[in-house]
Parts: sequence; C-alpha cells; structure tokens
Amino acid sequence: MFIRFAIFCLMLLVFGVLLGGCTSTPARRTDASSAVALEAVPPPDRHVVASVKGRPIRAVTVRSGSPRLLIIGGIHGDEREGGRWIDELAAKLAVSPTTVGVRIIADINPDGTAANTRTNSQGVDLNRNFPSRNFKPSAVRGKSAGSEPETAALINELNTYKPDVVIVLHSAGSGPFVNYDGPAADLAAAFATAAASEDPRWRIMAQMGYPTPGSLGSFVGVDRSIPILTIEFARGRESVSARDALFTGTDAVLRAMSDRQRVATKR
Repeated sequence: MFIRFAIFCLMLLVFGVLLGGCTSTPARRTDASSAVALEAVPPPDRHVVASVKGRPIRAVTVRSGSPRLLIIGGIHGDEREGGRWIDELAAKLAVSPTTVGVRIIADINPDGTAANTRTNSQGVDLNRNFPSRNFKPSAVRGKSAGSEPETAALINELNTYKPDVVIVLHSAGSGPFVNYDGPAADLAAAFATAAASEDPRWRIMAQMGYPTPGSLGSFVGVDRSIPILTIEFARGRESVSARDALFTGTDAVLRAMSDRQRVATKR
C-alpha cells in the first residue's frame, strides 16, 4: 500500500512540473542578432522644412554625443551615388560604439532629386547659394545669398546643431575622391585611406581646380573654419563598393574625431 501511495505522489509531482513548464512565460530572446535588429532602427525622421515644391527635407539625430558630426546625403539632385545609402548609414551609425554625436540630413534638394537635376525647382544651384564671402549673385546662384528655402534650412541646421565636422555627399566624373575645406586635412586622409581599402581609386583632391562662389565648402570651411569633407563618388556608379566606401570612410572619420577630442582634452 505504501509503495503504491509513493508512486502516486511521485506522478503528481512530475505532472505538476510539466504543467508549470507549459504555462510559464517563454524566455525573452537575448541573442546578439535580435538585439542588433531592435537597436538598428534610428529615431523617427523629423521634417525640418519643405522644399520649393513642398517636399519634406528629412533630418534625424542618430545619436547624441560630442564632438558633433553633420552628414548631408545630397545637395545636387543628379548626384545620388552616395546618398542612396543614407538611410542604411543612419541605421549603421545608430549601433556604432562611437561617442561622437551624429545628425543626418537625408537630402537638401528633394525637388532636384525627383527631377534628376543639379539645381532646385527654381533653377538655382544650392551649392552656390550660401552666404559665403565669395558669393556672387546670378541666375544660377540665386538673386541673393540664402534666397532658396532649402539653403535657408541648411543654414538653420548649421546654426542650431553647431557641428564640429560636416560631411556632404556629391559625385563627379573624375571621382571617387575627397575634397575638403577648413582644418580637415587629417579627416580627409582618414576617409580616403579607409575608402581605398574598398576601391583603390579613392584619393584626396585638396583643390577642385575651379572657382566655387557661394559653395557650402566656402561658407562652412573657409569662412567659419569648420572642417568639411566633400565626398565625390564616381558619377554613374551606384555600386556596392560606393556603399562600403561610405561606411568605412565615415567610421574612419568618427575615429579621427575621437582622437582629436582626446588630444584636445589632454592639453
């Protein structure tokens, strides 16, 4: 009798354990892949202004920190070789271990991008419309500096975000190369060297070889002495190598900015 009772109790115990296992809450996945997938989504886009035709200009602060980097995905509508990867770059930077703050403007010229034109919808080259000391009014540069809403939006971003470094994406038939203005030689070298590991054609071109009145480089780098890199991808080559060069080059700039910060802190 005692043996049968003991067996019955043991069966109840086993049944209770099994039942508890079936009704318990499943363990939350904590593997690295799921964590990265959740964290890789950057904060929601914020519309900073609308273009002449009412298209939103998307901007997002990917991460806070210091020093601050502002990345502009495009300013000429027919130069999207690098800008096509800007959302993917934002997601990548959202999970970067860097302490550098990063803000991204996806495209300052959405009307030009929609029409595949260098200029905005009013025929103004936005990269000749900034209030730099060398600005000269004309039909293509604008009747006055900062006359276009897209240019005004970017000026406002510069004044509000106060970046320590600016990167703007372009493309050229002679690309790929890195042009720079202001105290940015080391940053340009960092980007070009890293990008060359993806495509050996990448190099530094300190001078464009022609005047650029009213350009963003003149306004930011020359007049304000803020380091700015003009990244010129190879025109017409929207390749995976361009994406990889953008990612590795940007990572190198972030490291160089951190190195600058450490040196400045030790002084």
